[in-house]
Amino acid sequence: MNVNRQSLIPRVALTMGESAGIGPELIVRVAQLKFDAQIVVIADKALLESTAQALNLSLKLINMDWDSPVHKHQPGHLYIENIPCEQPVVAGKLNAENAKATLAILARASELALDKTVDAIVTSPVHKANLNQVDQNFLGHTEFFAKAANIDKVVMMLATDELKVTLATTHLPLAKVPQAITQDELKQVIGVILNSLENITGEKTKVAVCGLNPHAGEGGLLGYEDDEIIRPVIEHFCNQGQLVFGPFPADTLFTPEKRKAYDVFLAMYHDQGLPVIKAFGFGQCVNVTLGLPYIRTSVDHGTALDIAASYTASSDSLEYAVNYALRLLSGRATEQPSTPSS
Repeated sequence: MNVNRQSLIPRVALTMGESAGIGPELIVRVAQLKFDAQIVVIADKALLESTAQALNLSLKLINMDWDSPVHKHQPGHLYIENIPCEQPVVAGKLNAENAKATLAILARASELALDKTVDAIVTSPVHKANLNQVDQNFLGHTEFFAKAANIDKVVMMLATDELKVTLATTHLPLAKVPQAITQDELKQVIGVILNSLENITGEKTKVAVCGLNPHAGEGGLLGYEDDEIIRPVIEHFCNQGQLVFGPFPADTLFTPEKRKAYDVFLAMYHDQGLPVIKAFGFGQCVNVTLGLPYIRTSVDHGTALDIAASYTASSDSLEYAVNYALRLLSGRATEQPSTPSS
């Protein structure tokens, strides 16, 4: 993806996330690091200032002028677009009134990315139940940004340096997964994966597809979906010359040998794929939305309300998410990242 505004310095929008969670703390901590980009936070300015004081960290917030030249990030400084919360924020205590600001922040970030004012969005964690108090249709960042971009199909990918896992379904109750796995749906999902990763790497992507049922259905003994739905889709892409393989039993798919053999894995549902990658790389794992017209990454954890008031959160995942977005922008997502700055 080309950097806009005739500048070689990318511009990244960083969203605050749930105001009562650890998002504000993570942003203040990450602001102390070095990045080869301009970082613009969309957040409650007063909340970030009070959080910096609680952490005893220096933070200079500069009101953002979107028409100004792009400046590389300086540690301890952040450009900010202020969207204040409606009520005072108490760390660890949800307030539905403040969910309105959270949604407004996401909407503003989407607007800036769609009109190419920013090159990427990096999101801090939100609390879905709290946002549902304001918007009952909110399912998550992935679905929110897809709807705002008028995109029919996006795909969630979790990535570490050694493993990439995508999902055929995302935030869906397990009981509803089988009927959601259709040939048309899988064709769209795999199509997004192939197109997105090839655009980034310039090479064909080897995709390993998990079966839905134990042992990938055991020849129909444990379910029909693997042979009657998933396998024909894989054959469809193979006939087009694509490198799509499976369906494989999920319990033996993530071995060291197979992790080296494939570029990306496709799990059929949330808890089939995500526990694996989070066990390998929690804190050094990034959530990437494939299929959007811009780069979007996120942390691999939640709001951590239980520790928000203690100010002891690690910012490693947010730092990784920012750096991974920059690697995607430069087409270097397959390279190993530099040593963490902290």
